[in-house]
Amino acid sequence: MTNMRRFKHFFAVPPLETRRLTIRGIGVQEAMPACVVDRPRGTGDYLLMYFHDSVWAACAELPTPQPAGTLMIWSPSRWQYYGDRDKPFSHSWMHCDGVIIRSLLKETGVPVDTPVQLADASIIERHLLDIYDELTRQSRPDAMIVRNLLDNMCRQIARALRESGKERPIPESMLAVRHLLESEYEQLLPLSDLAERAGLSVSHFNELFHRYFGATAHEYLRRHRMHQAAYLLRDRNTAVKEVARRVGYTNASSFSELFKQHFGVTPTAFRKQEPDVVTV
Repeated sequence: MTNMRRFKHFFAVPPLETRRLTIRGIGVQEAMPACVVDRPRGTGDYLLMYFHDSVWAACAELPTPQPAGTLMIWSPSRWQYYGDRDKPFSHSWMHCDGVIIRSLLKETGVPVDTPVQLADASIIERHLLDIYDELTRQSRPDAMIVRNLLDNMCRQIARALRESGKERPIPESMLAVRHLLESEYEQLLPLSDLAERAGLSVSHFNELFHRYFGATAHEYLRRHRMHQAAYLLRDRNTAVKEVARRVGYTNASSFSELFKQHFGVTPTAFRKQEPDVVTV
C-alpha cells in the first residue's frame, strides 16, 4: 500500500453542489473494522470505491469475493454491498453525482456496477487527494479544476484497464532506448550499442523493438530525424547542410535523398512550400 495520508470526510454542505457536479464525501485509505456495509437502495449518488484489501462485494447479484485492487463504481440507487465480516479492510472512495460524472463515465467507458481489477492504486488515491485539497483548501473551489481532475482520473482508469489485457507492458529498457533515439538522434547510434543498452542480442532487440513500436530501431530513428529536419527547415536562416548536420548526417546529399524519400520533395522544395502540418 502506498504511503499516503489517510482520511475520510463527508461534507455537511457540499463545496460543489449543482446539477452538473456534486461531491458529497471523499476518503483515502480509510481503515474499516471487520464488517459488511449493506445498502439495498444505495445512497442516491455514484459511489466510487477502491479496495486495498480483499472483500465481498455486490451491486445486484449475490455477493462474491473480490481480491485486493478491486475498483467498484455503484450507480445511483443500486444495491451497495461490500466488506468482510472476518477481517478488517481499507478502501478509498468518493460519493459524487451530476451530469458531468455520468458524461465522463460514459465517454471514457469506465465500467459501472461491475467489479474490475486496477493494479495501480495511485490512480485513485492521488486524484481523490487532489480533488479533496481543491474542495477544502480554497475559499472558493474551482469547479473546472475538479472536473478536469475527474476527467484525468477516469481516462487513466480506462487506459489502465485497456492495457491490463495486453500481453505485457513495454519493458523499461525498451522505453529507455526509444527515449535515447528521440533525444540524441543527432548521434551515431549503432544497432549493437542499442541492443547492449537493452541487455539483449541484436536479433532479439530487433524483434522486440518492432513489436512494441511498429518499426525497426533504425527506421524509427530515420523517421524521427526527418521530422526534426522538417521542423528545422522552417527557419530560413539555417542552411540545408546545417540542418543535415544537426539531425545526424555528415553528407548533405545523402540527407537530401533520404528526406525526399520520406516527404516526396527535396529539403529546398519543402522549405519553399512552407507546409502548415508535417505528416507521414
